[in-house]
Order: sequence, then structure tokens, then C-alpha cells
Amino acid sequence: MNTIIYDILGQLDGNNNLLTKNPFLGASSMLSNKDISKYELSSIDRDRYLFIKNIRNNGDLLLGEKFNVIFSKNNPKEYIKVESEVDFLSLKKGDSIGVMPDGRGGIVRLKFKDKVPEITNLLHQSDDEKFDKDKHQFLFFTTQEVMDKILEELDKAENA
Repeated sequence: MNTIIYDILGQLDGNNNLLTKNPFLGASSMLSNKDISKYELSSIDRDRYLFIKNIRNNGDLLLGEKFNVIFSKNNPKEYIKVESEVDFLSLKKGDSIGVMPDGRGGIVRLKFKDKVPEITNLLHQSDDEKFDKDKHQFLFFTTQEVMDKILEELDKAENA
């Protein structure tokens, strides 16, 4: 499944720039309170906010960008619906920017309308902790439109 997802994401962006035209963000880890302090970021209400390390964005990621789907790389069919918004972007310690350029990694703060979903517990939880592929997963944040295309392509690949 892991390879298939990356192939589908590449195909969606290559063929019709679907990922560049729609919000799409990948995360490998979230920041612990210790990490937040280390990066000189403001403390957060962990019930409604989440700092993540961005591993992938196609196209520029904008402050105010909205996501309504989260899915795990390992299990995209079990995606969940959310209401979240990018309300902080940073490329380096101590900065705050309005646009994260295409392909750049950095720190993103997401604000959730209701509460931070449980699926985020699958993220690597702290810089002090080693990434464990059996315990941690990559998560992707996007829109329902993109998710529908991903599921369509997954179905085609599985039935080929």
C-alpha cells in the first residue's frame, strides 16, 4: 500500500496538477511541548491546535489553507473528515511566514474547529523519540475532492 500511495500521489500531481491546485500537506511528526519551546514557538491548546513537521506540500502552502480530510499513508481508505486550517507557518527557528514554498519542509500549526483527531497519535510524537515504522505513520491532510481521486486510483490499482 505504501508504494501505491506514493505512485498515486505522483500521478495525480503529474497528470493534472490536482495536488498543486488543491491543499495537500504531509506530516511525519508532531511537536511535543519541549519541541515547541526548542523551536521558540508559542504554546498551544492541544485540544484544538497541533504543530506538525511538514514533509510534503505540492504547490505553495498558504496561511489560512483549509483541509477537510486526514488519512494515513498505511490506510488511506480509513480517512477521517475534519475541519482544520493552517494558522501558522515557519521555515526556521523564530520566523513566521505567510507562504511555505512548494516542496519546502517546515513547521505548520493547524487549528481544528472541534478538537484534534485521535489519528494524529499515529504521528511521531517528539524530537526526543526515534521514528518507529511499526508505531508511527505519515499522515496527509487534503480535501474531499483529492481524497475521492485517491480512492478512485486505489480502486483501479487493486482491481487491475
